[in-house]
Amino acid sequence: MNGKQNLDLKVEFIGEHSPLAGTSHKNSLSQEDSFIQTSNQSHNETNHEHISRIFQGSPVDLSGSENIEEIDEAGREFNDGSSTDPNLFKYKFFALLCTLLISVGSHYSAHTLGALKSTIKKELDITNAQYGALQSSVSLVNTIIPVLGGLFIDSFGTSLGSLLATSLIMTGSVIVAISTNMSSFGVMVLGRIIYGLGSGTIVTVQETILGHWFRGSSLAVTIALQISTARLSSFLSMGTAVPIANWVGFYGAAFWASSLVCVLSFIVNLMYWYQMKHIHKRTDVSSLQKLILKNKFNPGLIFLFSGLFWLITAESFVLGSSWTTFLHINSEFIKLKFGVNDEIAAWNASISQLLPVFLVPFLGMFVDKYGRRPELIITSSTTFLLSILILGFTMVSPIIGMLIFSISLALGPVCLISSVALIIPSGMLGTAYGIYKSAQNVGNTVVDIWVGQLQDNNTDGIITSKDYQRVMYFYIFWSILAIAIGTLISYIDKKYHLSLLYSNKDYRIHALEYFRENSEVHGDLQPQSILSSMINLPKSYPVLVWIGFLLYSWYLFGKYLL
Repeated sequence: MNGKQNLDLKVEFIGEHSPLAGTSHKNSLSQEDSFIQTSNQSHNETNHEHISRIFQGSPVDLSGSENIEEIDEAGREFNDGSSTDPNLFKYKFFALLCTLLISVGSHYSAHTLGALKSTIKKELDITNAQYGALQSSVSLVNTIIPVLGGLFIDSFGTSLGSLLATSLIMTGSVIVAISTNMSSFGVMVLGRIIYGLGSGTIVTVQETILGHWFRGSSLAVTIALQISTARLSSFLSMGTAVPIANWVGFYGAAFWASSLVCVLSFIVNLMYWYQMKHIHKRTDVSSLQKLILKNKFNPGLIFLFSGLFWLITAESFVLGSSWTTFLHINSEFIKLKFGVNDEIAAWNASISQLLPVFLVPFLGMFVDKYGRRPELIITSSTTFLLSILILGFTMVSPIIGMLIFSISLALGPVCLISSVALIIPSGMLGTAYGIYKSAQNVGNTVVDIWVGQLQDNNTDGIITSKDYQRVMYFYIFWSILAIAIGTLISYIDKKYHLSLLYSNKDYRIHALEYFRENSEVHGDLQPQSILSSMINLPKSYPVLVWIGFLLYSWYLFGKYLL
């Protein structure tokens, strides 16, 4: 292909407003490029691999979950020599089954509290704001955990790390159950914090195991199964907590039941650990080092992230906190608004977890093939707003509102997290995801307590649906803010980022083909220079805002804990 054809291809697939237009990027690496390159020397990726991860439809786009970042390891070789083992399929199936089950206890325990909100407030004699602090105790510790992912893997490895995570989940759940017998708010908070330490690290453990045993499209499928299993566990938790409490006649029975599920998950983990020792199947050193580097938080990189990344993080802060905190209160809201008992309210509320069980794998494939992430982010925000309007201001069956909310819950994570992988070079993903996860948990912590404050300020001592009036107005404002941020993401993506978030697989393939051919014609045009040119050096205010909210979340938690 001659230079004229190269230029035509450049205009067709990149656009005249692209940072790639012109010849200024054919020069040597800038200081930013050199800094990134130095920070990630151990990656040793080829130019083709580096571009492919950003532009080609890699399996990163298929999962659509909070664990999606693991999939960018899909291209590595399964090079430990076991690929010729006739029992390999059996080992992989066993590993997949165990990986899916070791987090069931964590997800089941996560939503027991929300289903019993009214009972817990009464039994522990706490305010709505204190209940918010109780819920936020899990997200609070996970404002820090994401930046320690690499350290955790480095310190404990995969087998011991998984045992530590599940033991923390089990111990925390048992302490929470004990607190119900003691009627102690402080003990319950302690249990939730310990549980949060485990639930925050179990994700890293699952990523490690799946990333070791599977690759390519099979890894994307296993990640999708992991997400579906998590949502199914949450659905069952919300639906069974009240019936168990009513059957036994003591609300603490639901927490003891969730503790039992956590014990079973720990036992499954022990079985996996023993079997792996038996077949001598461990994560190879090179793969482990890649995972450590990918989860490593590098503070020096945070000033290199583009404005688009910070907008995606802000959207996660707003929209992510909307989903999580509403799931913490939706059962009590339905009970008060529609005049049903706790059991019916909990089952209606659990419908919010239902659609993601089935939709996430298909949504992941849709996004991978067709793109349209900004549109779906806006749609997710809009469906959340619609669900709040229906639930808060009509008497239409709450099932309708919960189903619409469920659509929002299915759409959003698919698009938000996969967007990060498209605009951030792979060597910087560990730091990017650390900020992303931290910001999301900061949002959960703050909004949980804000919602409780709004309820307490709107009550006259008698618990009614009017207590939620200000809360619903807040969620309307919050969802409109999410729509505005989503619209800004769409604009910035189109104007400055090659429409990568909108792009489909064919676009990325053609873009990759252009880069390959362009490298042959222009030897001085380095792919890493191209990628880093997409990263603008922002002012420090996004970082300061993130740190400010992080500190504020800890202050707010301490205020209502004491």
